[in-house]
Amino acid sequence: MNQRADALTVALTGQLPFVIVIAAILALIVSFFLLHLYRRRVIQSMRRRSTSELLETKGYLPPDPGHKPNDAPLSFNFVDRIVTGSRSDAEKLFHSARRRRWATAWVHTLAAVCFAATMTAAFLSAGKMDFSPFRFAFLTWSNFWPALMAIELIVGPSRRSRVFGLLGYFAAGAAIAAVMLVKIPGLPIGQLLYLWLDHNAVPTVLLLIFLNRRIRALGPLVLVFMIIGVAGATLTAGFVARNPHLLKAVGEFSHAIGLGATGAIIALHAIGFAAFAIVGWLVLDLLRQLYERKRISEQSINVDAMWLLFGIVNSIGLVFEGYRWIASGFVAFAIYKLAAAGLFGLFGVSRRARRNGRRLLLLRVFALGRRSEQLYDTLGKSWRNVGSIQMIAGPDLATTTIEPHEFLDFVSGKLDRRFIDNGRTLDLRIDQMDLAPDREGQFRVTEFFCHDDTWKITLARLAEDSDAVLMDLRGFSQANAGCVFEIHEIFNVVPLARAVFAIDDSTNQAFMRQTMAQAWHQVKDRSPNRRIDAGNVALVQIADTGGGAMQDLLYALCAAATTGATGQPPLPQGNKPRDF
Repeated sequence: MNQRADALTVALTGQLPFVIVIAAILALIVSFFLLHLYRRRVIQSMRRRSTSELLETKGYLPPDPGHKPNDAPLSFNFVDRIVTGSRSDAEKLFHSARRRRWATAWVHTLAAVCFAATMTAAFLSAGKMDFSPFRFAFLTWSNFWPALMAIELIVGPSRRSRVFGLLGYFAAGAAIAAVMLVKIPGLPIGQLLYLWLDHNAVPTVLLLIFLNRRIRALGPLVLVFMIIGVAGATLTAGFVARNPHLLKAVGEFSHAIGLGATGAIIALHAIGFAAFAIVGWLVLDLLRQLYERKRISEQSINVDAMWLLFGIVNSIGLVFEGYRWIASGFVAFAIYKLAAAGLFGLFGVSRRARRNGRRLLLLRVFALGRRSEQLYDTLGKSWRNVGSIQMIAGPDLATTTIEPHEFLDFVSGKLDRRFIDNGRTLDLRIDQMDLAPDREGQFRVTEFFCHDDTWKITLARLAEDSDAVLMDLRGFSQANAGCVFEIHEIFNVVPLARAVFAIDDSTNQAFMRQTMAQAWHQVKDRSPNRRIDAGNVALVQIADTGGGAMQDLLYALCAAATTGATGQPPLPQGNKPRDF
């Protein structure tokens, strides 16, 4: 019995770290490869024309024969961050978007304390150590480290907030360590440092790789699949090696078919990987179902994968005290999930979010690439607490916004069915939009996959039904014919008060003003903008995707989403709009 327990302990402490490391390497390679294929597949399908008869692509509004030019004046105003204490609808929405982001972070922080305390209790119990308040506090502080990474994912704090958070965390640890060094004479300070590194170094490195913005949407899912597959390969080979009769039979069969010893070992690992890959696929399909039923979100997938990884890695070292301690990480993760679910329910996060439910249409210059990713990531952390985002899929955000069900459709060769090729498909996609918040109070992003001749009609339908429209015109120039069409369509079907345009120094502002002036002059008679005496174009200057510029943009969107059909978004008092 002791020999079996020792063998299991060795397997858990030796094979499990090996499985994690190999799975991480394979998952990293496969993630980049799949994302490359996915992006290429999306681009190919976007350029393809549909096979149906759609297609009136001249805009949602039918052409008006001989309509009179619009002679109302048009002005351009920059929206600055609010500085007043007034309680307008725009300001309430603005503060809700920012406050709820931090409320979610606090829920995860409190749940993280439960996780850290559970892992500390397991560490002390497994080692049969005496309870000491400061020892418990130090170990809990060490196990709390992943909370800072969770807050980074949820909030995306500014560089200044990030620095203060790190300083505060390590200052608290240094204070606890100082008291321990005084109360326990002879305690080496290096031992305390080793404990922190032993708990956090390896999983932190892995997560810094897989939570990178470039592969974050896909990395955790592929990592789960690879861990199951590599574990299957290792267990299969180990099982055969520990059974002499089975090992002999495998050796004779491999020799008969011309495989050497090396070939037999490779074949065993391949068979084990393939067998367990079926289990991995079922797990991914389960995650897809949970996602579609709103039991989990893409944010919770990333955060949960992080806590589970830390729990598994930190429980490996406890196995030397008994193989049953490998379950401590899973228990800590379960307690974390229960605490988070209870706190979200107690605070009524989802119920409060449901009161808003604003719809934002995000348009952009596809050539922006990484700049689009940064704006989407930063803005989404705030806006998605008060409303959903709709967008037309493009190559710039194809690998950033991929969702679990889209990934599985792509891998199984069913991505084409998500593309809009006729009016009925468009109606179906719009009816299927998920506009309700999940349990954590976060709304979702809906991508519309369009062919080359279906994106215009899709744009018109989405623009008309949105509460606010954001068009990112950074990098805009005469070469962006699609954006010129989008500007004309916005002026035709969207009350101008609900539209916000983001620009920077790369925007050809003279051409932009000329395009908008022409669109305003040619606005159709049935456009809602025909019913206002003057038009104001809300502009936001974005020097970077952090700090005040993003607050300006968020406020402008909140103002646009809360304005009436004919009114203008309230510009903040105390900040005089600058004439363009």
